[in-house]
Amino acid sequence: MDRNKKRILIICIYVILFALFVWMIVILMKPNPTCFDGKQNQNEQEIDCGGVCEPCLVELIGKDLIVEDAHVVYGGDGKYDVVANINNPNALYGGEVVYYTVEILDGNKNVISERSNKTFILPNEQKYIVEVGMETDNRPSNARVTINDVDWVKFTEFDSPQIIVKNQRFGLLENGINYAEAFGIVSNESPYDFHNVTIHVILEDERGIPIAVNKTQVRTLDAESQREFKLVWPHEFSGTIKSAQMRTESNVFDSLNFMKKFLPGGHYQDLN
Repeated sequence: MDRNKKRILIICIYVILFALFVWMIVILMKPNPTCFDGKQNQNEQEIDCGGVCEPCLVELIGKDLIVEDAHVVYGGDGKYDVVANINNPNALYGGEVVYYTVEILDGNKNVISERSNKTFILPNEQKYIVEVGMETDNRPSNARVTINDVDWVKFTEFDSPQIIVKNQRFGLLENGINYAEAFGIVSNESPYDFHNVTIHVILEDERGIPIAVNKTQVRTLDAESQREFKLVWPHEFSGTIKSAQMRTESNVFDSLNFMKKFLPGGHYQDLN
């Protein structure tokens, strides 16, 4: 073998050895596949969903929102209020917009009052749907809440807003023009400012059945701040108040209401 051919052979051997070395380094340093890497690199059905990952949106259809315990209560002046619990069983999917219809039924299950509205729900959240002041001339028997559609959003990271109600008080009033009232201090224990916080108050009897419903809003609740609120019922209602449920909600999907943490480009991905 002449000198030039021998030199070329040696160079080729070094190139092959160097390529093998680089390939081994890449393999050793390559991160393990995850359900959040933007790649279909496991047994996923689509990118980062299905298989070992969270179900894809198509599979998610089977995890519908669950509506429970719909009740209608007297709201005074021929008006009625409706409250229901809705539950989102999905761990990483929230409803940016939840479209629903509330119906009040008579004893023959005929619809005597109806209202459509929209709300939102976070992953693994249980919350109230509350509609007040629904009018009907007929005597209601029960209520029905139907989820019409949901605009799903996938979260890749999630912390629920920490807004709680402290110093809760409720009961009948002995004097004055109002029949009952509820009081509390809403406290924002999150590191983010909220422009609008809704508070739902459900008064219950000894069986835990709602006998009065109301809601109010607190504007501009800054991080680590507190605000007082008071709700009143001017009309009488049947039953004896034994307990109260006071829940708060703030729309983290609204960019005008909640700071950057839950916004597109941050920690959730719009799937619609």
